[in-house]
Amino acid sequence: MTMKTLLFPTAPASDDPDMKYWVASVALWPITGVITGTPPLIAKLTAGQRKKRAEATELRIQQEALTAKATADAEDAFQRKLEAELDADKRAAMVEARETARLTARQVKLEQAKVTRKAKRSKLGDSAGAAALLLIVGGPLVWSLARPWIPTVAAVAAAAWWLVALMHAPTPATMAAAAAAAAKRDRQADPEESEESDPDQDEPNVDQGDDDHADKDDSAPAPQPLTHAELATTIEQMVAIRATRDGGAGNLLLSEALAALQHIGHYQGSDTREFGAAVRAANMPPAPSVGVVIGDKRKTSTGWSVSYLRGLLGRAPSLPPRPAVDHTPAQAA
Repeated sequence: MTMKTLLFPTAPASDDPDMKYWVASVALWPITGVITGTPPLIAKLTAGQRKKRAEATELRIQQEALTAKATADAEDAFQRKLEAELDADKRAAMVEARETARLTARQVKLEQAKVTRKAKRSKLGDSAGAAALLLIVGGPLVWSLARPWIPTVAAVAAAAWWLVALMHAPTPATMAAAAAAAAKRDRQADPEESEESDPDQDEPNVDQGDDDHADKDDSAPAPQPLTHAELATTIEQMVAIRATRDGGAGNLLLSEALAALQHIGHYQGSDTREFGAAVRAANMPPAPSVGVVIGDKRKTSTGWSVSYLRGLLGRAPSLPPRPAVDHTPAQAA
């Protein structure tokens, strides 16, 4: 590849009507080439750091999923143990001991975070002090020695960056191909994905068309509206139940929660915007972006997850209590 092909746009034929445009492009290429070539160059230089951050984020998500699953398993085991205990006093003592352990673990975690922040501040202060001392003591000496070389080094660095940016600048053909590929992806994309940018927009009811729900008896009494506490508990239990099925993530969309409640008669006639206002009033605001897999497609919208509720509630979401089991012996007939 010659330097002309590498740095400048490809020249058209001499009788091409775009010849004047090519001449203007070549004249402006020292400027436009640097502008268009700088983003790819920066992306290439920072590719390693972005890859490491992505790997760290993926690892953190996996750790949170494992922690949520372990918490759900421990909660289930505790509920079974609690049901097996016949003495009411012992059951109350077990619940109190468990809450005490949770509070203690929370306090220990807060103390550890406080110690970590203090250590970071101390280290930052030491580094800043050392840098200030070095600047005060060695700054004048370094400046006197490096001052004659600063213009030369700056000029060489600017020239090197200019040359490398021109080498990474996309050609018109490459830019046209990228634009065509982006347009093709947009045409093939599901149109419903673009409609999910609004957090509280109206979303289709997943239970719409359910014959059993549509044909319910009109004579049945209408369900009582949920209080704020009941709505918050319901959302928490929905997330905990979902966590037992999706590997501990517990991702639940706002539209799914609304559809489930509408199926049993609550919030009839409400849309996701009105239901979003209701859950916010119940101190259970949804996260702006939660993803679930429905069929073979991934859907992202507002909702809740185990990790989000852990930060919101200060604990993992709890499963609904199991039905009480009668352990009394049967009387002889």
